[in-house]
Amino acid sequence: MKKNAILLLSFVLIAFTGCNDDETPVSTPVAAGFANQAANISTGESTVKVVFSTPAAAAGTVTLDVTPTNLAYGTDFTTNPAVADNKIVVPFAANAMSVTFAFNKLTEAIEGETKNVKFTITAVSLAGAAIPAATNFTQLNYNETPIVSNTVSPENGGNTIPNQVFVDLSSGISTPVVRTSWDLGFYCGAENRVTINGAINKFSVKQLATTNIDLVQAEDLNVTVGNFEPSGAIYVDHPYGNLSGTAIAEISANEAENKVYLVNLGQEISATTATGTNVALTGAPRGWKKIRIIRSGGDYKLQYANLNETTHQEITIAKDPAYNFKAFSFNTNTLVSAEPAKEKWDLELTTFTNYTQYEGQDVSYFYPDFAVTNTKNGTRAYQVLTSDVAYENFTVANVTAGNFETEAAKDRRAIGANWRSTMPLQIKTDRFYIVKDASGKVYKLRFTAMQNASLERGHISFEYKLLQ
Repeated sequence: MKKNAILLLSFVLIAFTGCNDDETPVSTPVAAGFANQAANISTGESTVKVVFSTPAAAAGTVTLDVTPTNLAYGTDFTTNPAVADNKIVVPFAANAMSVTFAFNKLTEAIEGETKNVKFTITAVSLAGAAIPAATNFTQLNYNETPIVSNTVSPENGGNTIPNQVFVDLSSGISTPVVRTSWDLGFYCGAENRVTINGAINKFSVKQLATTNIDLVQAEDLNVTVGNFEPSGAIYVDHPYGNLSGTAIAEISANEAENKVYLVNLGQEISATTATGTNVALTGAPRGWKKIRIIRSGGDYKLQYANLNETTHQEITIAKDPAYNFKAFSFNTNTLVSAEPAKEKWDLELTTFTNYTQYEGQDVSYFYPDFAVTNTKNGTRAYQVLTSDVAYENFTVANVTAGNFETEAAKDRRAIGANWRSTMPLQIKTDRFYIVKDASGKVYKLRFTAMQNASLERGHISFEYKLLQ
């Protein structure tokens, strides 16, 4: 079941009352509540979170009123904890910084229907004392209602960065995908191109001279990336995002031109987390494959095997125009769900195989905390410095339409890692980004965090607002 995270962060003041060691009542103002008054959700389970600004002094509960519109509990949705008498009571432990509950969307809305569920904080109790809360609510929409402003904390999963997260700005929906769950992406447009998964550390491919997939091959330790060797740049897709830059050549209609490739599957997600503000990106080797890709009518045929095998398996992969790419995994030897439909995402927060300069040459380098724009479906972005105009003051009148058509805006790294620095580790507060999606909606967007309250990497947050 797909899981979506809805981080709801903007705060109301609530007085949490607890007892100290002498049983003397104390009252501490604590901020808690929802950040966004509305969120669109996809079918499946979503996690809804209410956040406290300081740790709770004792265990307690948050009570929320539940108001569905054109929905029936048990038929159209369920929650955990369950709804009783149109209320949810959600427990939290002492020292908790947040409380969550699960929302399971069971049905869809059809065009023209309005379906939603509104959750309103009505009380917070601490150590048994019920205390009224200021009215604060969020509404979960079954219909895709345009998001005017939003705060997003993509679930990249901590300092091993286990997840790529795809964010659709217009709906506010975030889709996390385990970054080692797929290996090859088959382009669904007019060209016949295959991409490799640059979110996996060391993933790389090398074209061989042969077209015989059944010849035994050997590992080639030179086929790797991220080692500051300029020669390694040819073993990965060009990070700009052009289809002409894929490490695997265009799949030719002339079958004899389609060579075998040696595939270094790179590294697993690290089994151990990092300490302090570091990241842990080095994992166990995932092994090797040999592949050959040919055309099958208007589709693809992937042939693949282990290096020492003299026979191969194959699968036909059909193009689907709703997607940029269809993904294949060697973990399952099947097509898998990875990148959402091309109209359903604008930004991807991920690890990323990029180029960097070393002794005057391009070398490959593996980045955490990287923002990719969906340029293949027409998303464009450009940077604005606060020395020119402050984020708060930027309006649609400040948008420069021509900036969306510059080469920098067409590069999927238009945001990239430019929003943060690592020495020192911090957000660059002197800049923000203007993003235009494929439908023409324009947003201003700025990053607000790259760590959680414990200073662990892999916890990005950003906010954005619709300009037009």
